[in-house]
Amino acid sequence: MARWLLPFALGCVLTGCLSRPALVRQTFALQAASPANSAAPTGQAVLEVRALEVSPRFEGRDFVYRMGADLYQADPYAGFLVSPRRELAIALRSGFRSSGAFKDVVEPASRLSADTALEVHVMELYGDFRKPDQLAAVLSMRMLFFEAGNGQTRQPFLAKEYTCRVPVAQKTAAALVAGWNQALGKTLAEVVADLAATGATRPAAK
Repeated sequence: MARWLLPFALGCVLTGCLSRPALVRQTFALQAASPANSAAPTGQAVLEVRALEVSPRFEGRDFVYRMGADLYQADPYAGFLVSPRRELAIALRSGFRSSGAFKDVVEPASRLSADTALEVHVMELYGDFRKPDQLAAVLSMRMLFFEAGNGQTRQPFLAKEYTCRVPVAQKTAAALVAGWNQALGKTLAEVVADLAATGATRPAAK
């Protein structure tokens, strides 16, 4: 009997003979949700998203969940399609373009001359799963806007930290991404309002 059971057991292990299906990794892309009252483009300045850095705590591609006061958990089965630094940069460029706050939004390698430069430092990017009835997507970024120049050191004309918590209905990766997308949209709307107050959406005087 043992001679028959051993090959069967080995076969189950090798062929994945389990009572549940094998877990498959899910990958997601971020996309800033458009503001509800988005208007036609009115800005005339060109924005360059010069740099975007993510805290080392959240710079990996695996999603991070906060499970306790000091307890965080990385999910090996859910993550970003590319690094969160690149995901956020793509989403922010797209969001600023669609917001109408600027005439165009370019990358550092672009030949198009920019009027305004942006640096972004992401401090928090996680799913807050500490309380089952208070699930939330958390996104916190510090944005620094400068007049684009020839590389000289400049003081930012707008430097502000934007923190957004969006409730999520389910403790799932898909629900968390939807929450992050809403958080990006809300943050962009707040940033655009702050920029309008500074007049930064108009080209700098030459």
